[in-house]
Amino acid sequence: MSNKVKTYRGAVQSWECDSNGHMNVMYYVNKFELGGRNMGEELGLSLTLLKTNNWGVAVVKQEINYVHEAFEDDLIYIESSLIHTSNKTFVILHEMKRVDNDEHIATMEATTVILDKGTRKAVPIPEELKKGMEAFKAS
Repeated sequence: MSNKVKTYRGAVQSWECDSNGHMNVMYYVNKFELGGRNMGEELGLSLTLLKTNNWGVAVVKQEINYVHEAFEDDLIYIESSLIHTSNKTFVILHEMKRVDNDEHIATMEATTVILDKGTRKAVPIPEELKKGMEAFKAS
């Protein structure tokens, strides 16, 4: 089983491009966020689980590396994998690539927590959930 999951696929829209003619930084973040939502579901963080426990998911740190520009009408996809878990955090690696040639466009490492919406604090990752996440760890 591959540890990478395709978590996003779409096109760069003209309104997502800035005066330099390439996708603006806010839309890279948006597409990585959409990939992150899908990856959360793959990791077992279903909407039902989150609502039942009054939990949310929050990115507490992100690092983005831009490798190549993305332009209007480029078809892109994101593959995501888990690179680390600890008591309260997990780190997801998102890799954005071009559909036609798999050219690497950008990566984002997102350090993420499960948030108790009542206390607004991170909660320990349940062991059962952590075990399920292991299948998605990058090699």
